[in-house]
Order: sequence, then C-alpha cells, then structure tokens
Amino acid sequence: MNSTVLRRHLAQFSAQLAGRRGFLAMPGGMGRPRMQTFRESQEFPYTRKQVFEVVADVDRYSEFVPMCTNSTVFHSSWRTENVVSREPGLSHSTTIDQRSVQAELAVGYPPFREQYMSNVVLEQPWRITATAVPGGGIFTHMCTIWEFAEVVASATGLPANPFVQQAARTKVSFSIEYAFASPLHAQAASLVFDKMARSNMAAYLARCQQLYGTPVRQ
Repeated sequence: MNSTVLRRHLAQFSAQLAGRRGFLAMPGGMGRPRMQTFRESQEFPYTRKQVFEVVADVDRYSEFVPMCTNSTVFHSSWRTENVVSREPGLSHSTTIDQRSVQAELAVGYPPFREQYMSNVVLEQPWRITATAVPGGGIFTHMCTIWEFAEVVASATGLPANPFVQQAARTKVSFSIEYAFASPLHAQAASLVFDKMARSNMAAYLARCQQLYGTPVRQ
C-alpha cells in the first residue's frame, strides 16, 4: 500500500485510535516508531508435539491465524543443522536437528494489507522463532518466539485429550517484538496488529481442537 492510500485511510482510523493507548500506541504522535512488545502464555490440553506441529505449519497459517491473508513457505530453502540447544528449566544441553526455512506472509484487513519475508527456525520440540527479513518491508525489526513446555498434570480435575493415553498439558508462551519502518505504517497498522496479537493464542488453541479433538474431562 503506497503512502497516498495510507494517508487517505488514516482519517478513518483516527477516531478509533483517539484515546487508545494499547501496546501498539505511539506516544508523541507521528515521531519515530518505537519498539513494541507483547507477551502471553497459556496451558493447552494437548501434547507438546501436537502444539509444536500446529505452530510449525506455516503453510496453513492463512486458514486459521487472525488477519493472515496469505502464507507461503519456500520449501527449497529448508536447511537442517545439528546444533546444541538448552531448553529452559533443564540443567543440561542436548543436540538437536535445527530446521530453518523462509516464508512469505501477508497480513491485514481492508484497506490495510502488507506482506513480508520471514526466517523461521524450528528447534523441536521446544521453540519456534520467526524473524522478519530486514530491508524493503514494513518492519525495521520483527521477531516472534513460541516456546513449549510440558506440564505435569495432577491425576484428577484436568481436561484430557482423548487422542493420547495419558492426559497431557503444554504451557505455550508467545512473545512478539517489532518496530515499523515508518510512522505512517505504524499509525495505519495499529489496529491490525493489536487484534492479531491479542487473538493469536485463542486461534492456535482452536486449531488444536479442530485437528486433535475437543478435550474432555476425565
């Protein structure tokens, strides 16, 4: 979207932005966009492997991720490296096959729509990191991190997944930090990214329910 079109629609956004100071708000008006952050965590009643595979399925993001209108993984860019990784909470490091790939994502809702390239790194089974490729996009910086930790459930009172023999729960932690390339982008994209980030966790939980079944209480 060019600057002329953005300016035309900023007037429409201004009423919604007025008095609003969310995590995407820009104190100081149209100054240099500052770094924005958002964090959230929640327990999912699914195995860590199941949740990891849902988040790793970037090709299908446009089917269930809020405001994602297109998602394309460039499979020819897949790389696998043998690396040493240390999961939080563990006293020792382990050697894993770290996989990485490039993907193109388009986000927004009318009249705002932008696309950007992202480097996705998968450290199975505990972390997925996606970082926007610098240069030419709407961000000067954008990094999302998903972390997955197994939760030891008590014997009673917790929802169980009927697709596994034992009740399983996974603590899912999501964080995003980013800065837009221009004040104009920051102003126009505020509502989009606010809605995206705040509805993100619920969308992935709903995807797990769709693929693996709705948890039931034992």
